[in-house]
Amino acid sequence: MTMEQLSMYRDDPRSAVREDAIICLACGESFRQLTNTHLLAHGMTCDDYKDAYGYNARRALMCHALRRLYTERAVQTRLAARIRRRPILEDPALRRRAGRRRIVFEEFLTRRDIQQRPRRRGALATSTDAF
Repeated sequence: MTMEQLSMYRDDPRSAVREDAIICLACGESFRQLTNTHLLAHGMTCDDYKDAYGYNARRALMCHALRRLYTERAVQTRLAARIRRRPILEDPALRRRAGRRRIVFEEFLTRRDIQQRPRRRGALATSTDAF
C-alpha cells in the first residue's frame, strides 16, 4: 500500500473498515481483525490504537463480515441472557455521567456527513388535505 492510500485511510478512518478486511492504519496491512498481537508489534494496545487514529472506544476492530458472523453466533447461543453484570446499575458514578463521553474523530466525521446530506422538504407535512 502506498503512503497516499494510507494517508487517505488516516484522513477518514471509517473507510479502513471494509466488508471483507480492515486496514491497519499503522502499517497499511489488510486483516480480517486487528488483534492485540498485531497491535503489540506496533507498540500499541487496542485502546492506544483507537485513540491514535480517532476510532470510537466501542468500535470493533474487525471487518463487517466477521462482525456479522460473531453477532449471529451470539444470538444463536443466547449470549446476552448469560451476562449477569450490569455496570450502569451497579456503579452510581456511571449513572451520574448519563452517557456523556468525549467525541472522537470517527464520530465527528459521521456527524459532519449527516449534516451535509441534503434534507428532504415536506417530509413531515405529507398530507395537507385533512386541515
